[in-house]
This record gives sequence, C-alpha cells and structure tokens, in this order.
Amino acid sequence: MTRAAKKMVMVWVAMAMILGVPFSAMAAESVTITGEVNDSYQIVDASGQVYEIADTTPGNDLVENHIGEKAKVTGTLEQDQDSKIITVTAFQIITE
Repeated sequence: MTRAAKKMVMVWVAMAMILGVPFSAMAAESVTITGEVNDSYQIVDASGQVYEIADTTPGNDLVENHIGEKAKVTGTLEQDQDSKIITVTAFQIITE
C-alpha cells in the first residue's frame, strides 16, 4: 500500500470515529415509566426522577390534558447532558 493510500485510510477511519460518537450518545432505548404529569412538560416517577416530555403529538396530548394525573408512559428515552427526555409513543392514565 502506498503512503498516500495509507494516509487516506487513516483519514476515513478518523472521520468514521468522529461521526460515530454523537450517534452512539444519542441512541434511545424503549422504556415504560409510571409517574405524575406536571405543568412543566415533565413526568415525575415515584423516586422523584424527572423526565422531560418531548414535543410530539402523544406527548403534547399527555401534558395538555392530564396535568396532575398519574400515567403509565411508554416511549424512547434519551439522555441529554443532565436531563432525561422521553419521546412518548403511548400512555395510559391510571385511576386509583
């Protein structure tokens, strides 16, 4: 392999590593959370963990129509610096 070809391979490997890091940090996992919906577009579970609710149709429905209610929320969870953000795919209001 020529010196130029080796250099090109190293550049491509470096680019792949640089671009791969943000995607791995943004990987979302599916979760179900039970907690109370508050008026700050959040759901707070029994342990006090706060989850920001992403701006989506089901998420907006949850926070606009069920403030103060307990809900079982299913969605994908992402970590954004110090906060956890749930993208709601479905929810069920829990009546006690």
